[in-house]
Amino acid sequence: MSHQGGFSLLELLCALAVLSILAHAGGAHFLRVSQDTQVKNALQQQVKHLTDALAQARQLAVLSGRPSFLCGGDECNGRWSEGFWLYQIDSATGVEKTFYRRTFEKNIEVSWRGFPTQKSHIEFQSNGLSGYQNGTFIFCSNAWQANIVLNQSGRFYVTDPQRKGEVSCQ
Repeated sequence: MSHQGGFSLLELLCALAVLSILAHAGGAHFLRVSQDTQVKNALQQQVKHLTDALAQARQLAVLSGRPSFLCGGDECNGRWSEGFWLYQIDSATGVEKTFYRRTFEKNIEVSWRGFPTQKSHIEFQSNGLSGYQNGTFIFCSNAWQANIVLNQSGRFYVTDPQRKGEVSCQ
């Protein structure tokens, strides 16, 4: 009579228990990494909205020959976390013409640090310069921070997102 080999019920249960523990540990790590990536991508998207507006404001000022303004907050109150809007004032009529308006996601905090300290708007002159309005826009989310650094020539650069533990949002 031939002897057939196989696994006992106890061996199968032990193997399933080990596999389920490994799957649980790996799944929790994967979920944490996935959520972290989503938050980082959302932060980068919000930074892109402001960089696009800065570039558009500068270009608009140069092409039109008139100053353009990028205002922080719903009422140009400097609360950059509320969002921003881009406008020009028609020199003939004195009427504001809004070109662009955007709000930030609720979990994104945006602040300005620079000269002057409480900046409610950035003005781009007809030559593309932002004058003495240089500083940094700081974007903070749950675990990430990124910066837009604006210089006096009206140009800017963006830093890569970093973990909040490595840098301070305040």
